[in-house]
Amino acid sequence: MPTVVRAGGGWPQAKGEGFFLLSQRFIAANGYYNNQGFITSSPNLSAYTTHFYGEYGITDKITGIMHTPFVTALSRDAGVDAFGNVFTADQAIGFGDVDLGLKYNFISKPFYLSAELNLGINSGDYYGGTTESLHLGDGDFSQLLKVYASKGFKYGIFATLFAGINNRTNGFSDEYHYGGELGIQQFGFTAIAKIYSRQSFFNEPRKDSQFPGIYSDNLEYFSYSFQLLYTYKDKFGVMVEQGSATSSRNIIASKSFTFGFFYKLKKPLPKHEPAMP
Repeated sequence: MPTVVRAGGGWPQAKGEGFFLLSQRFIAANGYYNNQGFITSSPNLSAYTTHFYGEYGITDKITGIMHTPFVTALSRDAGVDAFGNVFTADQAIGFGDVDLGLKYNFISKPFYLSAELNLGINSGDYYGGTTESLHLGDGDFSQLLKVYASKGFKYGIFATLFAGINNRTNGFSDEYHYGGELGIQQFGFTAIAKIYSRQSFFNEPRKDSQFPGIYSDNLEYFSYSFQLLYTYKDKFGVMVEQGSATSSRNIIASKSFTFGFFYKLKKPLPKHEPAMP
């Protein structure tokens, strides 16, 4: 596999092997992108999310995937937004939305081509906090289908392109997703530059959330991020990532910061039988 982390993109996990990441993400700002895509002032809103992401090779072509922000903590200061709306201080903490998925690898030459289906379980509380306006989850059951094309090159360079459609329920508008990654692996380090676009079809009459945070209907963004990973003895590693957005709608207007630790499950090497006398 061309990437040191052997996770994500079109690359499947080998049967019995896996990749498991525990990470912490932080974002905070006193402004947000409104439903017209402009940044407006607001009371300070912060979000801390503790994520688990795991991949496990069921077969050499089928990979099971699980992702969940199993602890989500949101807080909002008291204040007035750009439109004169008054907000009281509020906070909410709880379990987030679980994503369960399967990835199937169709071909591995001349590049890896895979399809991934993720089911978004609305296990997070959409009406969090005393004001019921701090969303700990999306509030819908979604089915996100993505197609990945990934390839490794010389000198440890690798790249991925993907596109996807997200069918959402409970009155939420459907979405289309697309993006890509370009990375390089050298001396145990992996550096990756990413872009990710999430756009709404606006095909449902549901109104945008009163106070957008990290979950909202008609949430949109075109983001870019930079990730650095280091792997020790091909098993344990650390990860840091910083993300930004060039355009967004109904989401906090701020950079995000993430750090985490990962473990790669490897099958033991076969033992050699002793030579016959």
